[in-house]
Amino acid sequence: MLKALSSTSSHLSNASSSFSYLQTQTSSLLVCSSFHRLPGSRKAVASPIPAPSAPSIRRPDGDRCFPWSTSYSVSTSKSRRDGTGELQLFLEVVPPRLRRELARHGEIRELIEVVMDLGRKPIARFPSGDWIISEQPVALDDLRHAVSKVGDFADDNRSGINHSLHRISAIRNRKMHIIGLTCRVGRAISGSAETIRDLVEGGGSILVIGPPGVGKTTLIREIARVLADEHMKRVVVVDTSNEIGGDGDVPHSGIGRARRMQVPNVNMQHSVMIEAVENHMPEVIIIDEIGTELEAMAASTIAQRGVQLVGTAHGVTIESIIKNPCLQTLVGGIESVTLGDDEARKRKVQKTILERKGPPTFTCAVEMISKTECRVHHKLEATVDAILAGKSPLFEVRKVDFKSSNSTNSVPILEKSHEQESSISCTNDVNTGTVPHQDNYDSTAIYTKKGKNKASFSRRSPVHVYSYQALREFMTTTILFLFSFWT
Repeated sequence: MLKALSSTSSHLSNASSSFSYLQTQTSSLLVCSSFHRLPGSRKAVASPIPAPSAPSIRRPDGDRCFPWSTSYSVSTSKSRRDGTGELQLFLEVVPPRLRRELARHGEIRELIEVVMDLGRKPIARFPSGDWIISEQPVALDDLRHAVSKVGDFADDNRSGINHSLHRISAIRNRKMHIIGLTCRVGRAISGSAETIRDLVEGGGSILVIGPPGVGKTTLIREIARVLADEHMKRVVVVDTSNEIGGDGDVPHSGIGRARRMQVPNVNMQHSVMIEAVENHMPEVIIIDEIGTELEAMAASTIAQRGVQLVGTAHGVTIESIIKNPCLQTLVGGIESVTLGDDEARKRKVQKTILERKGPPTFTCAVEMISKTECRVHHKLEATVDAILAGKSPLFEVRKVDFKSSNSTNSVPILEKSHEQESSISCTNDVNTGTVPHQDNYDSTAIYTKKGKNKASFSRRSPVHVYSYQALREFMTTTILFLFSFWT
């Protein structure tokens, strides 16, 4: 009898332990099934199955957190403010073995572009020069990895990364297979348009000329933001390769409130330019890389309709535009004129000369020498006439120096110098002092002007003339009056 009771109690205890084990497994199953993933979705959705007391869940580290977690959103927003978020998007395009080498470079934040050609060593370009990332040549797998991280390539063999300003350009062989990539880093630099703010605020059309890589696109992107956000103008950006407003349907925040019109095909840019004027009632139109005769004619049409036009063109100086038959319309067109004997003798020139056909499309022009220096031609028509007459045009050189300080903001110091002899002059180069900039950019911005002159006159104390946005005729009259008063 006692043996039967003991065996019964042991069976009951085993059953009880089995039941508790099943209950524990069931609760764990309920907890695991309390969150499930929908097909085609990246977010976890709460299940209607109630979960009993769930055990504590260990959160992953910051660099492994999920996209919907709070820590990820905070770190992402902070990195985007610092400018490192878009750099991380760019580095994801680079193969992992090259990414590790790039991360060790001291100038990684100043990276310009990465070049990967099949069978050759990968190269990273920095302001200090080119740097070989790895001694191992680029393989097909490296190119496939980079292509898989970007969007589809358009007819101009350009692509981009969604919600960023980076540009990926492809090189193809005869079979249209990609055998090389040029991955350029895109950045929205606030304050890059301060050097020509007076031209932007003046309301005239501006032509930006410069070779590739000097910052033309960065400049007009900032001009679009300044006009749209600070001056509350209706700005439309005609973005051919999504380089101004970034890749994707939502424009990048670098253009501010400006609207962006994408171009389906590179051969349709001129028609999209006209469509922007006719359909969307803009006050300003921003165009990047005017390169064909149709685009130049469309730009001329837009300028005649009372719309402020800001565009870029590849070249070194205005003389490059004059010699380019496709872009001569931008400077008014060039024609050959035959003069009479008396007129040629009066002008002391040959009988056949070159003259400008009509008014230029743009009011003024900016020649980008480098990212920190440019030449400003305030009157483009006068510059073109002087070049055609064989004379030196009047222009203004502006330099900006971004000095590093303790804070993260850069301090631009702009120098202006007029490259032509003045009628009123001093013995040495005269620094006319420092004038604080009135715009709401930075209170420590310093603007200076320099003038080179020949004649000399004596006086007891130096005279400093502070000028800002003053007409040349007014300044000449003022200097003549001061000169006659002190002498």
